[in-house]
Amino acid sequence: MERFRLGGVPGVTPAKWMRVWAQRVPDVPIELVALEEADAIAALREGRADAVLARLPIEAEGMHRVPLYDELAVVVAAVGHPIVAFETVTLADLEGEQLLESGDLSPAQLLEVVATGAGLAIVPMSVARAVGGPSTRHRVVTDAPTTTIALVWPEHADSALHQELIGIAKGRRAGSSRGREREHRVEPGNAATGAKPRPSKPKPSPAQRPRKRGGHGRGGRPGPGGRR
Repeated sequence: MERFRLGGVPGVTPAKWMRVWAQRVPDVPIELVALEEADAIAALREGRADAVLARLPIEAEGMHRVPLYDELAVVVAAVGHPIVAFETVTLADLEGEQLLESGDLSPAQLLEVVATGAGLAIVPMSVARAVGGPSTRHRVVTDAPTTTIALVWPEHADSALHQELIGIAKGRRAGSSRGREREHRVEPGNAATGAKPRPSKPKPSPAQRPRKRGGHGRGGRPGPGGRR
């Protein structure tokens, strides 16, 4: 493979991963291919990208998916809209407001409409930051669902380079044996919903016995608060 083409939907910022890739895989340059969300899977099927960073849920039979991180939802409004006066908002605060749907519009086009004052839009924070422009402002919607960015690529095209990219995205060290594990497989039924893997439970720390006030410390000496 002469180069590795990584597709990215609006808002994704894989620059750090690409720098690490250049250090670990210097003989295979990585190239970022900008894609609209509706074009992500087509780019894989048509061979225009070797893997894509896309938002779940995504319907794609025969594709591997590895959830990487979640994005906060924000409401975007035109400068001067009353909602901008708040630091954060809830969905209840937006009742009665004109909420715009993207439809066939790209994220950039949607936020251009928002900038005219025609209504508000709820989008991932990364999208608002990337294409919002100076005529809009965004605020976190604290009770809105998050979105998940995942690495997606065709099952038939699985390679050591894909596994290397997973390791980089998950922060594994170079040469880690975990990079060779097939952790990317998704349980049946989870691929379309974008369900996140259940986090492992932390190991309980040994219970510490509280020292009684006035007790004895090491060597039989009185502890804090005891008689001298």
